[in-house]
Amino acid sequence: MLKSIIRYSVAAALLLQVTSCSGQAQVNEQKKELVMVDLVKRLIEQAHYDPGNFDDEFSKEVFAEYFKQADVFKRFFTQEDIDKLKKYETDIDDEFRNYDFNFFNASSEIYVRNVARAEKYCDEILEKPFDFNVKESYELDPEKRPFPKDEKDLYESWRLSLKYEVITRLASLIEAQEKKTFDPEKKDDNPKTMVELEAEAREKVAKRYKDWFHELNKLERADRMSDYMNALIAVLDPHSNYFPPKEKEDFDISFSGQLQGIGATLTQRDGYITVANIVPGSPSWKQGELAVDDKILKVAQGDEEAVDVVDMRLDKAVRLVRGKKGTKVRLTVRKVDGSEKEISIIRDLVIIEETYAKSAVVTDSISGRKTGYIYLPSFYANFDDPNGRSSSEDMKKEVLKLKEQGVSGIVLDLRGNGGGSLQDAIEIAGLFIDQGPVVQVKARYGKPQVYGDPSPGAIYDGPLAIMINPLSASASEILAAAMQDHHRAIIVGSTSFGKGTVQRFFNLDDMARGYDDVKPLGALKLTIQKFYRINGGATQLKGVTPDITLPDMYAHLDVGERDLDHPMPWTEIEKATYQPLPNQTLFGQLDASSIKRQAADTIFKLQDENALRLKAQRDRSLMPLDMASFRLEKQNAEKAAKRYSKIDDVVMPLFVVPLNSDLNSADTGRREIVKRWVKNLRTDNYLYETTRILSDWNTLGVARKE
Repeated sequence: MLKSIIRYSVAAALLLQVTSCSGQAQVNEQKKELVMVDLVKRLIEQAHYDPGNFDDEFSKEVFAEYFKQADVFKRFFTQEDIDKLKKYETDIDDEFRNYDFNFFNASSEIYVRNVARAEKYCDEILEKPFDFNVKESYELDPEKRPFPKDEKDLYESWRLSLKYEVITRLASLIEAQEKKTFDPEKKDDNPKTMVELEAEAREKVAKRYKDWFHELNKLERADRMSDYMNALIAVLDPHSNYFPPKEKEDFDISFSGQLQGIGATLTQRDGYITVANIVPGSPSWKQGELAVDDKILKVAQGDEEAVDVVDMRLDKAVRLVRGKKGTKVRLTVRKVDGSEKEISIIRDLVIIEETYAKSAVVTDSISGRKTGYIYLPSFYANFDDPNGRSSSEDMKKEVLKLKEQGVSGIVLDLRGNGGGSLQDAIEIAGLFIDQGPVVQVKARYGKPQVYGDPSPGAIYDGPLAIMINPLSASASEILAAAMQDHHRAIIVGSTSFGKGTVQRFFNLDDMARGYDDVKPLGALKLTIQKFYRINGGATQLKGVTPDITLPDMYAHLDVGERDLDHPMPWTEIEKATYQPLPNQTLFGQLDASSIKRQAADTIFKLQDENALRLKAQRDRSLMPLDMASFRLEKQNAEKAAKRYSKIDDVVMPLFVVPLNSDLNSADTGRREIVKRWVKNLRTDNYLYETTRILSDWNTLGVARKE
């Protein structure tokens, strides 16, 4: 029904509007925009959990949001510009319904003109030396700065911004020179004057902005349309987004942890597509000729003619380099020594090992107790390949491997895990409980649905701790909350992010049948459901509160759902039917023991102090621009930071060993990644305390369901 409605309405809109255009390119561009807007509008109306009303209030919110999307650092629009566009402030809802683009066209025209104006300002300002004796300051936080009033105010804002960047580099150059020992017997070994150092710093800033504007000027109307579409969608909730084709491709790569290509991370420097990193174990790594800092001049597919990629947009060049497994790509590169070489690479499936679950055996060198440790960076899944890797299957393998090692408990680390596949979170919960509900999911209409352990029996029923922090979100919170409500695992760390909504991707190409000439259109990610704990409460806004709280560097920073714009409210539904394990008293005892240890632990004290310092540092965003005050501010910040700089270097009494299956892997890239990862675990004080919590659990005894 939805697809037929879309096809009919788009056709009607096109008949009325596209025929008035002149030129085929213009016709195709407008046609694409009309199709995309129609799909987005109707998907919001029919699929979003709470679409609200397309009215004047909606229009006002979109108007304000658009400038956040298009000019977050307030470098291009002035308040004068915004006031000129105010006449559209209550019209956007009508334009959205009627397939009009008056506001977008007007704002886009101003934006393009303002980018050119800003580039001119930048060139003029950086032509002359700055006076770093003048007492003035610059506000780093754009939220604390209003939009510049007019052109004069905008110029001044750019001047202060550039002066800040130059003084930052100049202070570093001065410090480096002060630390250097000069040889008076060498004629050319003399310190540079302040004038020379200032010119060098200014030149570096000028080069950076030259590259930045160079890329900015390559942006097309479609890029600005993405900002407009996201402004329309962002007022619904923080997690609904429009993804242009390239961004959707990148999202899929990060979600599945794999791509088909050569395994090289590319960046753009001085107009050249440059190799920034080679993925261990990838086709580039195995072939061996491509190296970091190589400049890619041309790209050829198989035996076809090469395409010049110098000065090409990075995303377009990346699409040429990527390709299907088994196909050949020929890269003409310029090496660091200036020589040029053609390198042929057969594309393959590139596995990004850092995105997958890893485990190790952690032995307390004092007590000798062995604990299993699993790090899960995301709830990844490959929806395009039913046989592809999934976090639930990988977790099952890691748990079984740790059981074979005879560990006395398992730590599951979800710190920094932003979520992913809901189904995988449910299946992972099933690894640790015999049966019972895991999460409740409510759609826009109807009653909540209870989703439970899909298979009876637990593969591990011993002591279990789950580590979370303020960056643990969504599926991480589903799993942690379920294990907490069942009293199956003790939750350790700090309160999680607070994202209690479920999103779904809608591929716009699949829905726009009959409009192949305007594809690709990208995808729309919409919030379609809210999830609830089995105890009836939501994790939305409130997050998951740990059973045992540990100091956290993010604890005092504004990083949660409640700090985002347009978050959905916290709500509550009836609890599901379940029987928790009788572990409540035990968990209270574990908390009391941990509190005593933390009180005597100097590292935890320093970590808490450091969190407060980071909060104060973030709040102190007004920076002086005279050299004396700037250097004093910098020195004070560095002095404070120095006190805490060694926190993460303290080695805990832990002996950490990766599993033999990883150490003996035929994939040398994977072996190197695992070795580096294991080395860092020995300095993780949070992990050490969590292993001690599980040690207490073993001492006090494992409670089981009666």
